[in-house]
Amino acid sequence: MSDTNFENHKLLPIAVIGGGLGGLALTIGLLRHGVKVHIYEASSGFSEIGAGVTFGANATTALQLIDPRLLEGFMKHATFNANPELNTTFMSLRWGMNQRREGGHKAGDFSHHMEDHGRPEGARAGLSMRGGIHRARLLDEMVALLPDDIISFGKSFDGVEELGNDMLKLCFTDGTTALASALIGCDGVRSKVRAAVCGAHIQATYARECAFRAMVPGDEATKALGDDLTLNSQLYCGYGGYIVTYPVEHGAFINIVALPQDPSHAGITWDSDDWTVPTTAEEIKSRFTDWHPPLIDVVSRYNLGSKWALFNLQHDASYFKNRMCLLGDSAHATTPHMGAGAGMAMEDAYILSHLVAAAGSVNSIEEAFRAYDAVRRPRTQQCIKRSMDAALSYDLCLPGVGDDMDAIRERLGESLNWLWHVDLEAQLRDAKALMKL
Repeated sequence: MSDTNFENHKLLPIAVIGGGLGGLALTIGLLRHGVKVHIYEASSGFSEIGAGVTFGANATTALQLIDPRLLEGFMKHATFNANPELNTTFMSLRWGMNQRREGGHKAGDFSHHMEDHGRPEGARAGLSMRGGIHRARLLDEMVALLPDDIISFGKSFDGVEELGNDMLKLCFTDGTTALASALIGCDGVRSKVRAAVCGAHIQATYARECAFRAMVPGDEATKALGDDLTLNSQLYCGYGGYIVTYPVEHGAFINIVALPQDPSHAGITWDSDDWTVPTTAEEIKSRFTDWHPPLIDVVSRYNLGSKWALFNLQHDASYFKNRMCLLGDSAHATTPHMGAGAGMAMEDAYILSHLVAAAGSVNSIEEAFRAYDAVRRPRTQQCIKRSMDAALSYDLCLPGVGDDMDAIRERLGESLNWLWHVDLEAQLRDAKALMKL
């Protein structure tokens, strides 16, 4: 923690727009440093979709560094591989469909484990630094650490006006306004704050992939797939798509996500204004013909009734402008193929909360934002590229690699080590060295 409390400009708080995982983690970090902050959330209450999220060592390390209570909350609900011999395994790769070559592998065959033998500097002894968790459970743990009087619901951000006395006037769609000393946009891939920071031309683009999600009762998954495949994380590779499964809620449910590529004739746009649209079991079966039958059966039977379009936010614009800054998906939304989206937001929250505290007052906050942009933009934009390459690997269509599992193992291993074993404390030191205070 910082030695002295952050000095607020005329007692105005820093405004955090968006109450998702990234915004809450940032707020918890800022409060720990004595920074006055207020969250403006568009919905009527905190909520997360009923799906799981995976955290690697980089993400759990960030939770611990932001506030040890965050890691404790994560560990309370996190689910790990049931087989103790797979304690260092992130996912086990399998063939989701028959290999297209004479005498090739069959659907369901094992390929290899995606291992993580390293331990980040400062990791707690005996702590597994990776696992799956229901998003709503993590959100609940974060909310429990926040005082009620720093949150305003039903406030959909509409725009911002920079006042001449170094204050920001926030405008909301309900016609109300609020004053803030600085603004941090944590409002997701469709961020409205991003337009004020980067310009309206910086928009997410459709990744030509969608996600079908299912939350399968553990006993039903076990009947279909067996204990080993149900209670230990799996990733099934196929030609033009892949399926990932992992236990959440201590095995009570199995989170399954099926991710096919759109066929080439579909073009590169999503043909709906909504990024989540209804689906059916029949559509899932039609998109995964020739796949491992018991897997497709449980996905189709227990699908959540919607499919999600996947988007990327790859760009070279700054993540800050004056006293406004972006965090998480609002700055660098990525596809989920390395399980890195939420983890990148946790990294952001650790770095940014410490830099804001180091600035000492809002009069120096622009230097904090500048340093944050310098260290976070290269890593997060690189993550987007690596995630897209990972999908091509899982889909057995990466140029020069195809369905060569040995080559896939090597490519994925390099990217996952890059993701998991970042030295966040060194990154913070580098950022602080850039601050001209």
